[in-house]
Amino acid sequence: MAYAIMRCKKLASAGSVASSLKHCYRDRETPNADMARTPQNEHHGAKSTNEAMGKLRELLPAKRRKDAVLAVEYLMTASPEWWKTATPQQQTEFFQQSKDWLAKKYGADRIIVATVHRDETSPHLSAFVIPLTQDGRLSAKEFIGDRGQMTNDQTTYAKAVQHLGLERGIKGSKARHQSIRAHYAAIERGEESIVQLSVDEVQPKVLKKNFFATTLEAPETTAERLNAKVRGSVEPIAKSAATARFDRARAKELQQVATAQRAKIERLQEPFKGLSKDQVAEVLELARQKQLANRQAAQQRKRQVNREGSRGMER
Repeated sequence: MAYAIMRCKKLASAGSVASSLKHCYRDRETPNADMARTPQNEHHGAKSTNEAMGKLRELLPAKRRKDAVLAVEYLMTASPEWWKTATPQQQTEFFQQSKDWLAKKYGADRIIVATVHRDETSPHLSAFVIPLTQDGRLSAKEFIGDRGQMTNDQTTYAKAVQHLGLERGIKGSKARHQSIRAHYAAIERGEESIVQLSVDEVQPKVLKKNFFATTLEAPETTAERLNAKVRGSVEPIAKSAATARFDRARAKELQQVATAQRAKIERLQEPFKGLSKDQVAEVLELARQKQLANRQAAQQRKRQVNREGSRGMER
């Protein structure tokens, strides 16, 4: 599978913006770039660092906080394997959809630079946007927000390019991302959620029931059924995480979830170990009777309280 990758970085000073732009325009040495392919890069919005800085100064409000974020640098790409099979038309569409996503989020006039880099390991879009609100304020917080907003951005961006055969990475993962410069081989993958087991599910299923007897599935069958459900949820994530060269932390995280799920199953099955089917049925029937007795006792106590309350009102 191939995945959509999007990273952003806040730039809070003119110096940091200029430094990132120099990297973008190859005004300084870029060891991970193939200079023979640098002429293939495409610059949209501004053709040089000086022109881009000029556009930045024109858009920045005269009055702003000293710690305000001046620009947000975006890096948008896909898994390395996708580029190996993507047609020129698909690649062009990918970059266009990426720019359209930024324009919809910030406004097209807020994008001062959108550069397609083809001289590094994987082609990618480097974009610089000004987090300028409609009422003229600099507010990266309103555009990027908290973790929830960033998660939503990852989702909507993936949807914008999913028709090109790209998917979203693991949602809600606690694994740390690499820096914006080291993103190229990062592969994100995972299912939306891990299976959740209920107390009812860990009870043996009733296979046959009549007036005289109830037939339940054997404890071994119950264990296999639950294990199969857990495996069906965990294995796709574990396999994907294991194949991601730079995602070992995520694989460890997913393995911990799977281990915890298995431990939960074992704890819930412990009371049934070593029992025959008839004994399991006897235990379950006893538990049912106890539950019924508890409900009846609770109802009786409630009726008693109500009667005593009624007598007190009559007095």
